[in-house]
Amino acid sequence: MMYINQIREDLKKLARLGANISEAHTSAIFLPTGLIDRSAPSAGSSGDGEATKSIELVAVQSLSQGLSRDCRIQVGGGLLGWVAQHGRSIHVAPFDLDSSTLGLYSDAEAIKSLVAVPIPMPSGESEGRISSPTPAGVLMCDSRRAVSFTKVQIKHLEDLAVQVSRLLFWALVKRDTTSVESSWESFRLKLDQLADAIGAQSIEIIRISVATFAQVERECGVSAAVQQSEQFMRLVQQALPPHFPLVRLPNGDILIALDNMMSAFFQHKLKTLANHLNSGARPFSVSLQGFPARLARAQGFDLDLILQQRPSAAATSTKAAPSVVVGGNRA
Repeated sequence: MMYINQIREDLKKLARLGANISEAHTSAIFLPTGLIDRSAPSAGSSGDGEATKSIELVAVQSLSQGLSRDCRIQVGGGLLGWVAQHGRSIHVAPFDLDSSTLGLYSDAEAIKSLVAVPIPMPSGESEGRISSPTPAGVLMCDSRRAVSFTKVQIKHLEDLAVQVSRLLFWALVKRDTTSVESSWESFRLKLDQLADAIGAQSIEIIRISVATFAQVERECGVSAAVQQSEQFMRLVQQALPPHFPLVRLPNGDILIALDNMMSAFFQHKLKTLANHLNSGARPFSVSLQGFPARLARAQGFDLDLILQQRPSAAATSTKAAPSVVVGGNRA
């Protein structure tokens, strides 16, 4: 819940910035219902399905005493719902409607002008955590002064809406991606997806063990050993295509699922990365073991069984890296 509260605080700051930019009476940010609190949807929400039907108030800066804090607007309903549905900005000046039509005020407000711009919803590429048909969010600013919002103010608000979108991307999409990278359940799920894509018999599991962790800990301290191992993990993550899952086990070993046609190539690459971290002061070496899925052909695709088999003959240490690496063979 801490990171959710932090997101809400950041959104409040952006709503305040919107009010300052436009000299608004009220500056409000609406997002698809349940988007931020997906781990704990509000009462009456149906999770992702509800998010496609309505938007809710998540941050506001206002001079009004009659603000409805628990505000939810149907997508396509009213001015703000129209912006959420169509993803287009509106500017109403003079605003000659009853302020209650906005769904934001519990009491009448003498609103004279209004601008509402869409907040693009980021997509999580392969994960698709925030994607269509999710509606756009809405950044709304209104004024009690009988003047229109200027073109410069509207452009600044549209830029601010993009910043809100980027905040959501890094706080929700990227956080979700990185938070489950080391999850065993996520690894198993992505492994099943890889097996469906290329066939279970075409997968090879590579197990990487850091052989020098204890030595570096003794000679340089546990902080240095951890830092070195973390750096290697980051290099491995950067070297692998996103469709090849990996997970770090509690004992520090790393499991990677590869297409066996590319196993030799990536094993050589992983050894090169390990050699890159090796130095006299902080020696670093890893051992690699390969477990072809074809070893468990009779029993079907069982990860536990595969890892219990004797590793393939190609398993080596970085201390004995081969000078020539050739491609593997399909199972």
